[in-house]
Amino acid sequence: MKPQHLALFVGLSLSAFTNNTLASQTDNAKAAFSTAYQSYLNAVETKHDIEQAAKRAYTTGLTFYGDKSDNTANLAINYAKAITPPSTTGNKKNIRQQRYSLYSQAYTILADNHGKNALQTLDALLGKAENAKSASLAEDHLERIIDIAKAQNKPKFVADMQFEAASLLASKFAHKKFRAAQKLLNEADEYYRENLDENTVERIKTDFLVASFAQSKRKYKKAIERLNHVVSVFDSNLSFDHNAELTAHSKLVNLYEKTGQSEQATKHCLAIAEMVPWKDSQEQTPVYRQPPKYPVNKARQNTDGIVVLQFDVDTAGFVKNSSVISSEGGHAFEKSALEALKKWRYAPKFENGSPVVASTQVQIDFKINR
Repeated sequence: MKPQHLALFVGLSLSAFTNNTLASQTDNAKAAFSTAYQSYLNAVETKHDIEQAAKRAYTTGLTFYGDKSDNTANLAINYAKAITPPSTTGNKKNIRQQRYSLYSQAYTILADNHGKNALQTLDALLGKAENAKSASLAEDHLERIIDIAKAQNKPKFVADMQFEAASLLASKFAHKKFRAAQKLLNEADEYYRENLDENTVERIKTDFLVASFAQSKRKYKKAIERLNHVVSVFDSNLSFDHNAELTAHSKLVNLYEKTGQSEQATKHCLAIAEMVPWKDSQEQTPVYRQPPKYPVNKARQNTDGIVVLQFDVDTAGFVKNSSVISSEGGHAFEKSALEALKKWRYAPKFENGSPVVASTQVQIDFKINR
């Protein structure tokens, strides 16, 4: 009997030891994750080393929560969003694949836990669409998102998802999916115009995108109409985003100049000037810029050039009294630079609430891509 008692005692001891070890491991995993996640929150707040902190939170969270938890899915999404795209094309492909893998992992977990039609899957699906290797795959994911939205019986939500899908297809796959993006945008735009006030964010964002689509197809009249609507909303609602208003004015200057309506462009040059102070200490940025023509003989000779010009910006933002300060490469570059500069537009300098003539400089570089 003693050997049996001994075996039982040993067995109980091993079981207790194992349970204690597992409890210790769980406590360690929890502590590691808590520390890592707090570091991630701090990184987001300080905007420093977010990617590494997100990766650490994800790996420790995977250990602590396991590969079937919503928490793990959300940590994977956080990590995917934090991955910074590199400058080289080859590495960009690897990053896209890495992000897609993380979003796919998150989607699988959330779909298993909540169902494939669950709202919880939308963020992961959108991430998959953004990082899809092909336009058709991205469109498949976006169609799935819209189907899920339609199942909620909330027309506004459907329009929001259609707009997001149109924006994504336009920014990443316009050369292959322009028509699909256009269709989605038209459907969202129709709902917004019929159901939302003109000063809503949705209406303004849609006006910008419709104008962009129209401009890409050289439908300048339609683009101008939409952007003027945006400006009119800004004029009557002073609380709107300053940068968005600047963008609208700048795009209108560009469109009016493209269509030979320089006088119409002037009021938008003046509007920009009132919003952005003139700084004598730095080179002014043109509101409308037509690139200079590369001299044919210099291109044949594979010759680069530099031209520094001085000029006045008059009270309407036109370039006047331009002259060459210095140049490299030959007279042909000077001639081309001066000719191009005549067509540029600037936001004039304001003093005491009124536009004044001011002098500035610009350097134009001519460089052959080798």
